[in-house]
Amino acid sequence: MGIFDFALRPGQRFSKEELRVLDQNLNSISAYTKKKYRFSHRGISDDISGTHYGIDRHRVWYSHQDINNENNDVQIDCSKYFINTENTYDCLKNFFDDPYMEKKSRIKVPKLTKFPTFVLCVGWTGCGFLTEFKYNAENLIDRTLENPHLTEKCIKEIQANTIKFLKDNY
Repeated sequence: MGIFDFALRPGQRFSKEELRVLDQNLNSISAYTKKKYRFSHRGISDDISGTHYGIDRHRVWYSHQDINNENNDVQIDCSKYFINTENTYDCLKNFFDDPYMEKKSRIKVPKLTKFPTFVLCVGWTGCGFLTEFKYNAENLIDRTLENPHLTEKCIKEIQANTIKFLKDNY
């Protein structure tokens, strides 16, 4: 994985449209938190990495610094998971919503019916949310050539989940 990701795994990296939506929600988080934060930087992973469940993911993170406490940095992780079959979907559910985990450590996994698809994870196990990326174009070729944009419903869902996540955790 790495240098040939663009050819071997097309569409599995965050697109410019997806990054734009994340930037809108995660660049200035102070409006939704109890503390005041200054945006520090956004980092984007160089490659697509696999998890121990065999699910490919691309990672982006946002760093913020507490204005009142210079030693308090906050990093918010975002991952784009590629769910290509129902089997990988089951692995995703087992990882984030394992029935043997404590109730507070679980993250609700959205119901997926079409494969392959992409899922956004913001936060980490026990503290975050998952949502499916939904696009205006159905297949990858149309999405790449004609309409790479997320649906309005998907953008609003990401925004609502991000606000709830920030209010509950920061």
